[in-house]
Amino acid sequence: MKETNYNYDKKRFETFIDAVIAIILTILVLELKIPESELTSDLNTRQQLTHLIPSFVSYIGSFLLITGIWIDHHLLFLNLNKLTRKYILLNMLFVLSLSVVPFTTAFAGHHYLDSFAVALLFVNYVIMNILFGALYWHANWYKLLPSKYFSDNKATARYSMVGIAGLLIAIPLAYVHTYLSFGLGILIFTGHLFKKK
Repeated sequence: MKETNYNYDKKRFETFIDAVIAIILTILVLELKIPESELTSDLNTRQQLTHLIPSFVSYIGSFLLITGIWIDHHLLFLNLNKLTRKYILLNMLFVLSLSVVPFTTAFAGHHYLDSFAVALLFVNYVIMNILFGALYWHANWYKLLPSKYFSDNKATARYSMVGIAGLLIAIPLAYVHTYLSFGLGILIFTGHLFKKK
């Protein structure tokens, strides 16, 4: 008689996360809408497109962030020894914060000169990055990853801490000028993509 299996399937869960991220990226791009209001009807297509630049900037920032997150999540699961219920729930909490990104991105893109809207986007980024960091902290604490993984990735851990600090700075910076926040975010996310590991 076959024994009951209470182990969680790592591959199946990673496939689920991949699907959720793909859906979030799809929703993110769907928020880039063709202008169709009374204000834009008198504008030519070039002027209408110019009005969309802030939405594109907001979209690009979120796209870069999610790309970096997907790469890191993939490497994390590639090296994960086992999957536990607590770790699944922690991942789902991270996915919850990630699923709000299309809304905060569209909101900030549409209200790009509104300090609160841009600050809200960066609050979302900070919460999401802290929860993503918690996946590493939890894995380290419960020995779900080989210790060599952490020693190999010390530079990445330092960059992540600097990145979270930069995102925290971008929140009050939005009240100085929203463009500064957008610029800092894109700089952080691009740097993260080109780190060594």
